[in-house]
Amino acid sequence: MFLQTDILICLYIEIILLRSFNAEHIFLVTLDMSNQEVTYSSLRFLQAPSESQNRLSPRSTQRPGKTDDKETSVPWHLLVVTLGILCLLLLVTVTVLGTMIFRCIREKQQEESRQNLSQKYNIIQKDNYLKEQLLTNKTLEYGILKNETLQQKKEIASLFKEKMRCHRKQGIFPKSLQNTGKLYDNRWSCCGVNCYYFTTKKENWRGCKQTCESYNLSLLKIDDEDELAFVQPQTYRDSYWIGLSYNAKESKWKWIDNGTFSGTNLKIISLHSGIKGCAFLTATKITAIDCVNEYKCICEKRIDSVLTACFN
Repeated sequence: MFLQTDILICLYIEIILLRSFNAEHIFLVTLDMSNQEVTYSSLRFLQAPSESQNRLSPRSTQRPGKTDDKETSVPWHLLVVTLGILCLLLLVTVTVLGTMIFRCIREKQQEESRQNLSQKYNIIQKDNYLKEQLLTNKTLEYGILKNETLQQKKEIASLFKEKMRCHRKQGIFPKSLQNTGKLYDNRWSCCGVNCYYFTTKKENWRGCKQTCESYNLSLLKIDDEDELAFVQPQTYRDSYWIGLSYNAKESKWKWIDNGTFSGTNLKIISLHSGIKGCAFLTATKITAIDCVNEYKCICEKRIDSVLTACFN
């Protein structure tokens, strides 16, 4: 049933197509649905009145040969179809070529972009390499400078230690201590930042104080055990007044510069609470006695004002 219907549809389509190409005869196929037989019929299309008139026109009657030529010539519909097919092919060709050209342009742009990125990557890589080399060089320089700094610190510490060593020298301060009266060069010794002058004349404590001041010096003030260890061995023959006395108003032992005495850092001390006087230094101890007693003096001057003369 469906096959017969399809055949009829196809036949009608053929009739329409043949009519468009001025076909005069076609075969009509009919189907007998009951007997399942196929009947072919021959049909002849009637031409429109305009077409009949054209055929009966004098031009057609006068030139029958030309009419035959028209009938045998290629129909214009076929030319239109052919041109349409050619246009379609041309459009497809243009589309394909355009797609290929666009693809080529895009691939070229991608290649250029890739090359640019590759160049930038190489530049960045070289820059990083140079920076790493620079960092390595700076690190090496820093290490060298650090070692040099440590070495210089060690040298400075060694020089400072050497400068701070206590030296007993003769013949110092002959030029540096001016307007200080007559001093004997062989009675000077230096330790750290202080230099000391040992007198030979015995006087009471106040007399020693005045003598030191007349030389632009001051009575000895012992700051620590190192200073005591340097000065005390030089007093093995005699006793020497130092700049420590008892202040009755404040009931305190005080140094010549009004600094309060603290014996916590001095091991050899023998200042009895019952004695209210002045302190003197021996080879074994620091002790106190009445200030009217007569001993030699130890005068002191800071070395920073006479450092050059002290070590020349």
